[in-house]
Amino acid sequence: MKKDFAIYWIAFKILLQKGNKLLFLIDSDQHFLDLPGGRADNNEGKVPLLKILQREIREELGKMVKYRIGEPIFQYRRYNKRKKIYNLITVYKGKYISGPIKLSFEHDSYQWLDPKKYKFKREEFHTQEEYQAHVEYFKN
Repeated sequence: MKKDFAIYWIAFKILLQKGNKLLFLIDSDQHFLDLPGGRADNNEGKVPLLKILQREIREELGKMVKYRIGEPIFQYRRYNKRKKIYNLITVYKGKYISGPIKLSFEHDSYQWLDPKKYKFKREEFHTQEEYQAHVEYFKN
């Protein structure tokens, strides 16, 4: 029997650090914790991955935010119920430098959380896999 291969949308997020705190957004739909970033568009097949992430950060945090992107640090999948497809999300390390945050319509608010002091809860994330990926990363 011939196997069908999984089809994923590709997405990129950034875990922005300011001091000992990390930036988390609150999504407008279900009020889950989220990170800045998003999906690659279908016309970005030849666009460098970091340029896609930069476009998404600009769309979600505004044009005035200055930051530095580091290396990829973890991945997880998130199912999009409306589109019936998984997003494969790669999270990059980032350092916040300066600038005011101006959220897009996709997020209601944001908060800077200290992962050593904040107790993340499963119900704050879209999926168990997403929650686990964050918790595992923060153990280090």
